[in-house]
Amino acid sequence: MSFTEQLIKEASRCLNCPTKPCMMACPARNPIPEFMQKIKAGALSEADDLWHKTSNLPELCGLLCPQETLCEGSCTLNRIGKPLKIGYLETEIAKLFPGKVRYPEIKNGRMHLVIGLGPAGMANAMRMAELGYDVTAIEADRQMGGAIYHSVPDFRFDDHELAIYEQRFDRLGITVNYHTTVGRDVLLADLIDLYDSIFIAHGLDIPVPVEIEHDDLVVYYAIDLLQKRKYSAEHLQKILGHKVGIIGLGFVAIDMARTLIRLGKDVEIIYRRVMAEAPASMKEIEAAKAEGVKINELYGPVRFFKQETAKILDCERTCLIHDSSSSRSRIAVVPGEAGQFELDDLIFATGQMSSDLVLKGSGVRIGADCGGCGTNNAKIFVGGDRVNRDKRIVDAMVSGIRVADLIASRK
Repeated sequence: MSFTEQLIKEASRCLNCPTKPCMMACPARNPIPEFMQKIKAGALSEADDLWHKTSNLPELCGLLCPQETLCEGSCTLNRIGKPLKIGYLETEIAKLFPGKVRYPEIKNGRMHLVIGLGPAGMANAMRMAELGYDVTAIEADRQMGGAIYHSVPDFRFDDHELAIYEQRFDRLGITVNYHTTVGRDVLLADLIDLYDSIFIAHGLDIPVPVEIEHDDLVVYYAIDLLQKRKYSAEHLQKILGHKVGIIGLGFVAIDMARTLIRLGKDVEIIYRRVMAEAPASMKEIEAAKAEGVKINELYGPVRFFKQETAKILDCERTCLIHDSSSSRSRIAVVPGEAGQFELDDLIFATGQMSSDLVLKGSGVRIGADCGGCGTNNAKIFVGGDRVNRDKRIVDAMVSGIRVADLIASRK
């Protein structure tokens, strides 16, 4: 059976459900059943074109999105066996047409600036170029991709895959200024009058500060340690002891834990909720457990201190109380119950936030009163993880595309 026949065979499993549960579970509302029908008919190029209408980062989303909680998790075939391999088909169809670019029918003469080339910025830049804008992008790193490039471990994603997008940028005529930080190397205030529209998509660049006592002990942040261009495996091996505790159970915590397991560390994750309510997917959690990561549920850190020659993490015992107004339970402390963990080092992976460096001296304000993607300046928009509630690649991409379509609609 040829590779094409394998793709057709898998797509043919689609039941083409009238209610389209997979499509409704996808933040991008990708036309999944119609996509499968195109593949089934052997119209692979048409399938690729169809998908591009709602998603222009298929190689990234197909590999890194938590399909098991989105499209594949909602697939009707789960009731009778295994779900359709939607992420796999998304990725493989895109790989068949790596050089395909949708050029604009006509250039409109308008200038657009993208600040930050993570998934939101990449999606926005390409869509704006396809809509006829002259697009310039500013990226602080040496390559596009944002956290995918500098923080996602190599065992989960080969960042050489980003070369496909660099080629598409080149073919679309998008100018990229690397190694440039807005707010330090150039000011937003000096850029505003040079462009007809600006999209700020620089993402989450600083960790949420520690909120526990830690005396004079050093604590680390996973968002820092995962930066591959700053910390090599040898460096992590050197600065961290053998037994490491990680606070949190999101994707960053899991990536940190699996990275350290590969260095031979003894890794314990401490989490104040239960795995079923973790931001990380069960697929990633189970992979970490299979590799030897220990997960301790219902413990909240209180104090990290030194006791003679040992380092101790004091934790309170927690419990969850159902909250009918929320999709997650409320956390409560169990009186009189506690726990301790003896650790060599402690790493926090409890969230990230965006600095306001990009806004320095501009007078631009981002807030709820400005709308979901707007600012107090009519030509400046914001998107990506900075404003998304769900910090997934697909959500970032969707925000970039939606802002592009919004700007284009305001001709």
